[in-house]
Amino acid sequence: MLSYNPLEEPDTIAEIVQKLPLEVLDKFCWINSTWYKEIQHELRRRWKIQVLEYQKLENEQELEMEEVERKYPNDEFMQGYLYCEIWGTYIKRELEEAKKQVEIESYLLRNGMLHEQEKEMVKYNIQQIAKNEIPWDV
Repeated sequence: MLSYNPLEEPDTIAEIVQKLPLEVLDKFCWINSTWYKEIQHELRRRWKIQVLEYQKLENEQELEMEEVERKYPNDEFMQGYLYCEIWGTYIKRELEEAKKQVEIESYLLRNGMLHEQEKEMVKYNIQQIAKNEIPWDV
């Protein structure tokens, strides 16, 4: 007689994996094929969130730069000075967001959850992040 195990149900697994840290997902994805699929889905969901967070920072930076242009339309020196300030503020934050994104990508790569072209892109992203460079800004 088979017994019911809720830890084998995709809906239950999906709820659980949403609450787990990345390091645990990396280990639990090999429990069985259902866990693998749900964790793959969760990693891709988290990756999309990171992409949006990074884009949000870029948009904020762009708005601040536009504000400088409005305040100092004819003052190139002041614009340049303030652009450097804005860039310096955002580059650190963008790098941190990029590192989080690439960390998720590395889990997808390590667990065979990417297609061929994606694999090459992620390998490149990992190399660039190791140099403290944002891969898509190079």
